[in-house]
Amino acid sequence: MPASDPLDVDAGEQLELTLGPLYVVVIDDRVSGPLTGRPPRRYRSPPQPLEDARCLAALLLDRSAPIADDGPWWRPLPGGQRHVAIVAAPVGPIG
Repeated sequence: MPASDPLDVDAGEQLELTLGPLYVVVIDDRVSGPLTGRPPRRYRSPPQPLEDARCLAALLLDRSAPIADDGPWWRPLPGGQRHVAIVAAPVGPIG
């Protein structure tokens, strides 16, 4: 009986890729429209690993030190505040 070829795609086994939990960075710029001349803005990042989410949050908050928790945090902006939080990404099929 010949040995099975590990590259044989018809061998009946499917390649699995398991990703750890993913997180979304939620940014909410709350500003005074009449004062700044622009509306409030909200952004949700694509799902990413926790360390990448923390790095993005630190960048958005102008922090040089790493962030150790998931927030929420805020910092002043001209005419308002920026609110940043890290939340678990929804689980489900991509598509």
